[in-house]
Amino acid sequence: ARCDRIDTFARGKQPNQEIFVAAWGSDSAGDGSAATPYATIERGIQDAVAGAAVRIFPGTYSGRVWISDLAGTADLPIWIGGLPGATRPIISGGDEGLHLSRVAYLVVHDLEVTGATYNGINCDDGGDYDNPLATHSVVFRRLSIHDIGSDGNQDCLKLSGVDDYWVLDSVFARCGGGGSGSGVDHVGCHGGMLARN
Repeated sequence: ARCDRIDTFARGKQPNQEIFVAAWGSDSAGDGSAATPYATIERGIQDAVAGAAVRIFPGTYSGRVWISDLAGTADLPIWIGGLPGATRPIISGGDEGLHLSRVAYLVVHDLEVTGATYNGINCDDGGDYDNPLATHSVVFRRLSIHDIGSDGNQDCLKLSGVDDYWVLDSVFARCGGGGSGSGVDHVGCHGGMLARN
């Protein structure tokens, strides 16, 4: 076995459905196809079920994307990220670029997040502290999160109450005022692996 191979629940799996989002798309007239994509990540997520991939075309998208109660399965994860092999889409601004709450078997990949005033990506258990299944089995891969916050303890990737997670092959830079934030901040998390960041 190769010592640099990292196995996650998503290894070897492929989506069985693709939902496309593009800055030039339309939430009202689009249907989520590559030819007529939706305009916002939030609208694409509405159609996401186990086994689906939300594919985001290169471009810039507004921050404060909120995703909650989204769950794939071990056999059928859900993917959210840029198109394979394409330039990363950029999520810019907002108090948080992307907020994930009560999610499971989710792969967040190939995104650039910048300019958020609080955290770049926040993933949490929705306050359900005693439930280890509230948020679990999440992969963060090939992310670039940078220039987050301005005056205090703001973080690039903030994890709260997350169990069984991977942070892989990503870059974190300039988080918080005067570098006072963290690249990855953990609170009440278990079973995590950070590698090759």
